[in-house]
Amino acid sequence: MDESYSLQDETRVLHAHFSRAKALIEQDMEALSGLSAQALRYVHATGRVDNRDSYLSFVPSVKYISIETNDRNIVLTDDIAIISGVMTMCLYKQGIDNPHYPKSYFTEVWKQYGKEWKLISFQSTTVPA
Repeated sequence: MDESYSLQDETRVLHAHFSRAKALIEQDMEALSGLSAQALRYVHATGRVDNRDSYLSFVPSVKYISIETNDRNIVLTDDIAIISGVMTMCLYKQGIDNPHYPKSYFTEVWKQYGKEWKLISFQSTTVPA
């Protein structure tokens, strides 16, 4: 893969990564659905495991205020991108008035469908205090 292709795809997959965070914060379920592959497997830091439908049903139960990712590493192949790093969020869980600030290591696997990148796998692990 030549460097210009890699840079272009890295830019596109990072755009999808940041678009997903924006969709969560804005509760834009149409955008989130469009960024999620049919075969999505989403493993939360709590151990909860969702498929695409159960994940999309879960999202409205959380009010995301901010999502930041740092120390990102990106690995690209022809149609797969793996993004890993550290994620820090501010969110409100349903029925709880105090904000929650989870910090976790995350790994996202994105698959390219035509020119679109879709999240196919997500796994996070809580960073020890």
